[in-house]
Amino acid sequence: MRIDPKNHAVLITGCDTGFGNLLARKLDRAGMMVFACCLFPLGEGAQKLKAECSSRLRIIKMDVTSDEDVEEAYQEVEEELGRQGRG
Repeated sequence: MRIDPKNHAVLITGCDTGFGNLLARKLDRAGMMVFACCLFPLGEGAQKLKAECSSRLRIIKMDVTSDEDVEEAYQEVEEELGRQGRG
């Protein structure tokens, strides 16, 4: 069974650099809606993602050690998916 990436969304942490950044790019190219969580949303890695990926990719500020950041990211994703008719 093949999954259509256009009907799915994914949240990835650690997208400032490294594996998270590469995975966000790959899944965006595959057609998925990507919520790319970055510790520094105005930093170089996040800004490159924003500039080089499609409009499906959303940058979200998240420090995974902060309960407040995690809750805010959850709310942002829930709202966006609701607007897209996916929630």
